[in-house]
Parts: sequence; C-alpha cells; structure tokens
Amino acid sequence: MRADVLTVSPGGGCGRSGGRAPRAPRARRVALAALLALPACFSTPPVEEYYYGLVGPTSPVEKGSGPRVLVSDFSAAAGYDTTRLAYRISDNELRYYAHRQWIAEPPRMLAEVAVRHLRASGRFAEVGRGDRVKDPDLVLEASVDAIEEVDKPKEEWFARLAMTLSARRGDSDRVLFRHAFDITVPCAKRNPEEVARGAGKIFAREMEKIARRMAESFKK
Repeated sequence: MRADVLTVSPGGGCGRSGGRAPRAPRARRVALAALLALPACFSTPPVEEYYYGLVGPTSPVEKGSGPRVLVSDFSAAAGYDTTRLAYRISDNELRYYAHRQWIAEPPRMLAEVAVRHLRASGRFAEVGRGDRVKDPDLVLEASVDAIEEVDKPKEEWFARLAMTLSARRGDSDRVLFRHAFDITVPCAKRNPEEVARGAGKIFAREMEKIARRMAESFKK
C-alpha cells in the first residue's frame, strides 16, 4: 500500500497525494486558532535602549596665530572598546549593562570631545581629526585605560575615567610630554546618566591642562 505524503498544492493549500484531505472538525479548528493567537497574547514588549555621551564645548575659539593640532584616533584597553556601559563591582570583576550604551565606542567618543575642548581653549589656529588638518604642528594621541561606573555596596556610585595622553610634533615622533590620570568622582545619584556626567567633568578638567601644556610645549 502506498503511504500518504503531505504535499503543497500550486494554489498554496496542503493536501495528500491520495486525494483532498477531509475537513477538520470544528472543535479542532477552534483549538488551532486559539493556539495560533497565543504568541500575540504573551509577546514581550520592546525593551527601551538608553544612550549616553560626554558633553563638550560647542563654541570654537580658534585663533590664527596658534599651532595647528591633529587629534589622532584614540585606542582603548581591553574591556573598554565597546559601546556597552561598564560597571565595576570589584577589583577583579567588570560587568556591562544590557540596554545602556555609550553613543559611540569610548575611544571615538573621547577623541571627538577632545577636539571640542581644544578648539574652545582659544590656544590653537586649527583643531581637527583625520584628513581635515594637513601638516599639523602638533599631534595628540591617547589611550582610554578605563571609563566605567564603580559600585560600592551600601555606598554611592562613582564615575571613573583613566587615560594616558601624549603630544608630539607633527613632523617627528618625538614626544613632547605625556599626561596620565586615573580619577574617580562620586555621582549625585545612583544613575548611569550621572556616571556619564561625572566622566565628562573629569575629562573637561584634564583637557584644560592638556591644552595649556600643548600650547606651551610648542613655544619651546
């Protein structure tokens, strides 16, 4: 005896090779319709994503008599080359939020904000990244050693930013100076937005020092 084989008809319906399948009982059809409706009843609502960034000056004060500065691509230590917002719960354990991210990878984000700070310092004729600055007088390089939220049990949250920056002449590899920092500041609230705000304040203070040192080193 030939076994029945399930086939798809040209019209899109399903049948068996031995002839048209009999119509299913009404009770079975109702049960099937209810089963198909289950995913709609128990579907998970979309998860909201949150994005954070550092705020920098928006009004450039570039001057014609200062050096021209190229901000190179920053690098990052292992664990900080991702957009996911990191939080530390111990010296040896670093975790990441599932739905809270930086607006870009920290090296790129900090390099772009560095350009804003240097432009707003009023010490340089031109500041930019990539091909915008031809034959720069100074080049700023940096590595992001840590950018994270630090959680301490039964205490407030902290924002931590650690970086190593260096400046060199545009026409050589001779390093004019290096500037490293590892700073942690308390957050006003236990909220990732406050972590971003704290990291931004740290970076703003350190970039003031960098701008001054770059301008002074160029004169020597």
